[in-house]
Amino acid sequence: MKNVQIKGMNVELYDSIEDLPIMRFHKYNKMLLVDAGVGSDLSDFDRHIEKVIRYLNSPTPNMATVELENMRQNIYFIQSEVSPRHLAFAVLVKSINGKPQNDLSDDGLQQTMSLFKDVANSEITAHLEAVKKKIDDELRLYFPRLFDDATLKEYYDKLKQRTIVVLRTIIDGRATEADAKEIDDITAELITYFNPQTFTGPESVEIRHDRQLENMCLILSQNLHVDPKKFTVLEYYNAFEYIKEQAKKANKQKKVK
Repeated sequence: MKNVQIKGMNVELYDSIEDLPIMRFHKYNKMLLVDAGVGSDLSDFDRHIEKVIRYLNSPTPNMATVELENMRQNIYFIQSEVSPRHLAFAVLVKSINGKPQNDLSDDGLQQTMSLFKDVANSEITAHLEAVKKKIDDELRLYFPRLFDDATLKEYYDKLKQRTIVVLRTIIDGRATEADAKEIDDITAELITYFNPQTFTGPESVEIRHDRQLENMCLILSQNLHVDPKKFTVLEYYNAFEYIKEQAKKANKQKKVK
């Protein structure tokens, strides 16, 4: 657990997979998915516009339609003063001045965030990023096979490539036509690297996210005769890894026979 002072309040935050309940982690991840795909503010609105333009000039112009739908949702969030990023932070709040914050419904999370209405967005974001980094580092440390993302590594390689070209133009004091084209090409590739996902309808990211959890909980309960929804994040993924290892051993034994 982590204790921080925000607006004179003592706020206790979940910051470790050893303590963080899996159901909170699930909700937290869902809010981060929505924030990544839809966004929370005007900077995300600008990002959607840029992506629409890039997709219209790419081999997959149909993706522009999906991006426009997400931009529409982004505008609704802005008008309604709903921030998925802030709701992700609210999920991690265990207590405020000793009072438990256990309502993980969207309305309950909004009520939690109402207590921080006078706090700067940058302060909330800083606390969220600090906790997120610690949780992500622990997940990669304990479960590298599940949380080492090769696609993300490739994305950062592209980002590094672009940075090198930009730095070269700064050192040279000018950008050649070839440099400008290379920078623009890599920028376009980075902007459209991850295809937009759908956040509406029966196949929305949120619904699929919930289904995946329910399916995994069903598998764990059938194999281990436990209630996985009461697990911490560490217990949940450790159980998942255990079942995978047992399945591998069973398959090897079948092949030997």
